[in-house]
Amino acid sequence: MVEKEFVGRAAELAACLDRAAAVTVVEGRPGIGKTRLLAEVAQRAPDPVCAVPGGAPEFSRRLAHALGPESLVVVDDAQWADEASLRLLMSLVARPGNDQRLVLSVRDGQRQPALTRLLHSERVPARYVTLPAFTDAEVARLLPGHDDVERARIAAAAERIPLYLLLLADLPPHEWPGHDDSPAAEDRPMLPAERVLFAEVSALPEAERLVVQAAACGGAILDADLVQAMTVLPRAEVGYAIERLLCRGVLTGGAAGLRFRHPLVRAAAARLAGRGWAAGAHHRAAAYLRELDAPLTLRAYHLEKSLYRHDLVAVGELASAGEEVLGTAPAACARWLGAAVANLPERMRGGHEHCRLSVLRAEALLASGQPAAARALLVALPESAPVLALLSRCEHALGRTRRARSIAEAAIAASGQADARAHLELAHLELLDGDAVGAQQRLRRTAADPSAGPAVQAAIAALAAIGLACAGRTAEARHAQQTAADGFDLLDDSELRSVLYTVPALCWASCFLDDDRRALALLDRALQLSTPGLRQGLPFLYSVRGYVLWKLGRLAEAAEAAAEAETAATRFGHDDVVPIAAAIQLRVLLATGDRSAAEQQWRTVEKMPRPTVAWWRRTVEHILAEAGLELGMFPGAVEQPAERTANPLLVARLAQDCRVALSEGAVAEARRRAAEAMERAAATGLKSDLGLALLARATVAAAENDLAAALTDASAAAVAFGRAAMVLHRGRAVLLVAEVLGRQGNFDAATQRIGEAREVFQSAGASALLRETTKVQRRLAGRRKLESPPGGRALSRRERQVAEMVVRGLTTKEIAAELFLSPRTVDAHVARVLNKLDLTTRAGIARRLIS
Repeated sequence: MVEKEFVGRAAELAACLDRAAAVTVVEGRPGIGKTRLLAEVAQRAPDPVCAVPGGAPEFSRRLAHALGPESLVVVDDAQWADEASLRLLMSLVARPGNDQRLVLSVRDGQRQPALTRLLHSERVPARYVTLPAFTDAEVARLLPGHDDVERARIAAAAERIPLYLLLLADLPPHEWPGHDDSPAAEDRPMLPAERVLFAEVSALPEAERLVVQAAACGGAILDADLVQAMTVLPRAEVGYAIERLLCRGVLTGGAAGLRFRHPLVRAAAARLAGRGWAAGAHHRAAAYLRELDAPLTLRAYHLEKSLYRHDLVAVGELASAGEEVLGTAPAACARWLGAAVANLPERMRGGHEHCRLSVLRAEALLASGQPAAARALLVALPESAPVLALLSRCEHALGRTRRARSIAEAAIAASGQADARAHLELAHLELLDGDAVGAQQRLRRTAADPSAGPAVQAAIAALAAIGLACAGRTAEARHAQQTAADGFDLLDDSELRSVLYTVPALCWASCFLDDDRRALALLDRALQLSTPGLRQGLPFLYSVRGYVLWKLGRLAEAAEAAAEAETAATRFGHDDVVPIAAAIQLRVLLATGDRSAAEQQWRTVEKMPRPTVAWWRRTVEHILAEAGLELGMFPGAVEQPAERTANPLLVARLAQDCRVALSEGAVAEARRRAAEAMERAAATGLKSDLGLALLARATVAAAENDLAAALTDASAAAVAFGRAAMVLHRGRAVLLVAEVLGRQGNFDAATQRIGEAREVFQSAGASALLRETTKVQRRLAGRRKLESPPGGRALSRRERQVAEMVVRGLTTKEIAAELFLSPRTVDAHVARVLNKLDLTTRAGIARRLIS
């Protein structure tokens, strides 16, 4: 195994170099790094070294050199060494007056009985060193080029074994052995670290090698009878070979049956088998399973890889198996149907069965996340309503909503009388294309269609909910959202899967209508249903999940969901989802990350094209403007739409405009925006809108020094945010309450509120907001010292006001102009402040306040 540097194993390395023990035995699982450790021992040892691999043909010859000046003998994989060689080693170390030492490695559970006897019989000090799996820190050092999420995924798949970590780190996740029950991608070049495993299985005796090749082709769990059928070896020989492979650690046993010790070992065995041998073995396996009348899905796995041309029996079995798993394993279905179509006789090309199987295969390709391949297949088929309907879905999956809509309209026209599901899909496309009026009209007509069952009716309500929410018709949207959520709850998994593409729309509506927890429950169920074969919907599900989790203050989960959305969107070609996922990550960074990371993410999102879907576009633009304001990169950095029409983010936008006006000193404009926000919040009746509007009005009141009004509104905002489950917003409102209380001189109550805000941000992991809380706490402490200076000589209201302006860096003339006083009067106030605080310079006032 090869790596850039020796990682970890400091204690184990020290133990091997320690001269106190004549014999050191290093034990561990295959791939754990025994060879790498022994190489490091040989390199760092101060004494002459003789290194020899156990079981090597030249073992005895190379060992003879140890009789010379070498004082350290290093033997790797000593489980392969013969008994005579081991006895020679032990006698070498045990010679009187000899200072030679022996370091050898042995696989877990494979120490030869002869070696065990020798270690216990000879009067030689022996030390045993066991290598554990890598820790998180060691994985990070081994794979520095991967982020935390990638490393965690690789570590889990590799079981933290160094060799497997290196192998999987060089492969994209979809090529990892075992991800779809396939052993390996044989077409790609062999990776350098992969040669270690390939050499291991290549060196096996012939019978054992045939058994591992058959086991690799046969499936994840070893079936001894199937292996015998594939190898044509006698039963007893197969059994003995399996026993030997267990002893060697190539196979491992458990309650679930026998399997390879790791999918990477299976991949090496499959590569060793080669295509020719594997094809024959699969053919024998298919015949054996047919004799047993095994399920079609078991036979299809082997038929796909062994099909002889124009074998109509096998074609029929593959086609039937593919139809059987279309809804649960579409990737396998696409492969099986592809093999069936490829082996149809020429006379059947272009016929009914060829077209039928091709349409089914295109559907499977689309469901498994390959819309481009599905589209290429469909455009070569004769035009018909089913072909056009499926082609429309492909165009939608490729992000071409308008084209998908026109094709869906053509499909409905070609069918003469399309059913409710076709109209539902078209309404969905109309909604995504910005034609909310046309979508709502079609949904109303479709709801009256007798063919619209419970699943379609619930989906109609879901699409109606997001359309109404985007139009600002909150009461109607809430009714539709509740109807859809109740309807989806009553559907079984199969029914919900048929309309799963409408779930993200309902969850966005639920999020806009403050029903976030119900949205999250539905998203969890939808994600479970997506894993078998509806993966092309994952970007949409993960993006809204990230938004919901952010609202609920679960920031780490929100970041993970947004990253999943971006990854899936990139993989499936949903370019519209990438900006919304990146914007959610920006929001999380604002609360958790450092400023430079947030600024970099802001620039990244700002350069991205805006999504075409209306509510995604508004969300991205709002997050950009909000983040830009906090980072000092707004206004002017983002072009904002001038619309003031009702939409789910209108109150948030008005509150944001209020903050912009305050930052520019336009208090009257800020007051007007806050009043507009309150008016709109009263119209929607949403607690989230009420909280945003109240917080905006409280901020304006605080700026105008109307502390009583600011305290009332900020306290009410905290209550409203709490009822809307908007954790971070509630924390911000509580923090404003603390600031106002401090300005009123109610320091005990202010301190209590700061503690409450700190607890909110700490539980959410919002480190950036915690830093903001600390700043408020320090300002409060400084104000408290000004209010109560040493000796009880309190400052008057005017003196405190002048002192604060001195701290801000204002000159005497500037203070006089702002307070409408003469410069002489200001100097008199400053002198009294210095006297009461027992200070001599104006700079001391600032230090006293900041301390």
